Amino acid sequence: MRRLFMWAYHSIFYQIYPIGFCGAPVHNDGQTVSRIRKLLAWTDYLADLGVDSILLNPVFESDNHGYDTRDFRKIDCRLGTNEDFAGVCRSLHAKGIRVVLDGVFNHVGRGFWAFQDVQEKKWDSPYKDWFYINFNGNSGYDDGFWYEGWEGHYELVKLNLKNPAGVDYLLDCVRFWIETFEIDGLRLDVAYSLDHGFMRRLRSFCTELKPDFALIGEVLFGDYNQIVNDEMLHSCTNYECYKGLFSSFNDMNLFEIAHSLNRQFGPEQWCIYRGKHLMTFVDNHDVTRIASILKDKRHLYPVYGTLMTMPGIPCIYYGSEWGAEGIKAPDNDYALRPCFESPKPNEFTQYLRRLISFRQKSDALCNGSYRNVLITNRQLIFERKTDRERVFVAINAENSDFTANHGELQGEVQDLLGGERFHMNGQLTLKPYSVQILVFDPASHPEYDSACIHAWNEKETVPSCDALDSSSESRQDQTERLSLSDLTVVLGSASPRRTELLAQAGIEHTVLPSSCEERITSSRPEEVVQELARQKAENVYSTWKAAHPGESFLVIGSDTVVANNGQILGKPSGRGDAYQMISSLQNHIHQVYTGVSLMLYNGTKEKTHTFYESSDVDVYPMSPEEIGAYLNTDEPYDKAGAYGIQGAFAVYIKGIHGDYNTIVGLPIARIYQELKRWIRF
Repeated sequence: MRRLFMWAYHSIFYQIYPIGFCGAPVHNDGQTVSRIRKLLAWTDYLADLGVDSILLNPVFESDNHGYDTRDFRKIDCRLGTNEDFAGVCRSLHAKGIRVVLDGVFNHVGRGFWAFQDVQEKKWDSPYKDWFYINFNGNSGYDDGFWYEGWEGHYELVKLNLKNPAGVDYLLDCVRFWIETFEIDGLRLDVAYSLDHGFMRRLRSFCTELKPDFALIGEVLFGDYNQIVNDEMLHSCTNYECYKGLFSSFNDMNLFEIAHSLNRQFGPEQWCIYRGKHLMTFVDNHDVTRIASILKDKRHLYPVYGTLMTMPGIPCIYYGSEWGAEGIKAPDNDYALRPCFESPKPNEFTQYLRRLISFRQKSDALCNGSYRNVLITNRQLIFERKTDRERVFVAINAENSDFTANHGELQGEVQDLLGGERFHMNGQLTLKPYSVQILVFDPASHPEYDSACIHAWNEKETVPSCDALDSSSESRQDQTERLSLSDLTVVLGSASPRRTELLAQAGIEHTVLPSSCEERITSSRPEEVVQELARQKAENVYSTWKAAHPGESFLVIGSDTVVANNGQILGKPSGRGDAYQMISSLQNHIHQVYTGVSLMLYNGTKEKTHTFYESSDVDVYPMSPEEIGAYLNTDEPYDKAGAYGIQGAFAVYIKGIHGDYNTIVGLPIARIYQELKRWIRF
């Protein structure tokens, strides 16, 4: 049986606790304030960091911390309105970031409307069987009846997930979230306490509504196979390896994490989770932050290097990507859930950004088998491998060089973090506190070349841990920027429309179309346009640099696709194909994506940055006669999606949401904003 591709298995998650992140009052004050819109100012940062999924802890109306829900259909007033949150979700989706919400189905707050009905009507309430209630007792709140609280917390009223009416209500709420906010998945709170029958029904229900809807459970202990399977959840939290990560480095005993990873994913027949994708993390909203728990902060680098290369779905907790600290208190989690007014990226953030980039490109790191190659107390080398790719990950936890000797350290490799290519002959030198990601047969993986050579920052060695508190932005300000007049601007496209847009912006340029053979590894439109833009830019970059040695220049590569319901529409193969495309677009909203890759060479150093923009296009209804008349023109047959917005098809454009120039083929305003970080206009 062919299985549907699950996007979560290839994702990098970013977790936010919204009530804390937004600086909302700890206790619900009843005041509606649109704090959730704060996320709009973070979307570009998250997209640049490379995360493609965001996990939001509770957002629905609650008594206090979010896990004591009052209303599953209403965004907490402390965060704003449903309309505010829908706008945030649209913005995240436009940046290619999926949205996963915290599904709290085990319990509700005492302010939950159905429980309040029971308080008022007692045994006459139609909702009494939604909970575990005994009318012969009394609660500590003097309700006149006893009820079960989750693990003795009576402010959290346990739900009866065997009650059909209650379950129907919860499922209908999930339907509401999917239809209203277009969410992509759920994290199930305390999944280890949930009724298995409920989780089976939830899986079936969500799959029918949205086939690639992801379900990820919070599990602290036990056998993950009990709930992570084809009938229940796609993934769950890997607390075993969470503990093993920080403990291994604090105790300088990498045997611990090596044993856990082999026990879970190793090649032996008895390994228990091989082939599954568990959610991996080094901290979250419930535990002390990794920067506070590590005895030696220099271990942040190898800890995150391990997280990003081991089997699983990596999840980053907001603020930890720049080394934020926070210690769990005995009676509250406030220190773990702070408000950050804006991102605070530093050298460590840039290191993590590169790790994310390599993981997303690597089939072996996302899907590969796991095998330990060499283990000492302070060093670990393991293999990740698929039919397409073989990778060695080498970790050194101590403050000195270490030379590894092993018969398997053989062959031509490329160190993705360092950028070097070299031949191993039974030995490998590991630098202090380092991670090496060694891909074998680098000539067969050209996608890594640009990532290794043309990082956002100037090519340099991995920064020292002493730089954790320095700002990458201030570093950039210290470097004198080139003036536009000092550069030759090269447009890697023969498109006259792109040339016109650059000219309108006052950017003089020369045109050198790319001659590369395009390779696509993704099916997602936002990823495809970035891949193609980057490939075109890299081809033109190498050609121009070879022909103009020592010259300072900027290459702009770009590609545009039309997508309808997530499916890319290419140029029509003929009239019939064009008719089908236009028929699917009429009376419908579709998307146009443009990817841009900027590559700068200042004579000594190289920089690159790739991004995309998207715009919604709403097309008026068209009769078959109108479609036929349009197809009688020459316009449809050399254009993606069978139309150009600036041509005869313009009379059918009902409206757009986004940048018009993105649809034309070059988001010139975004390009200008990005280039201001590098050059002076």
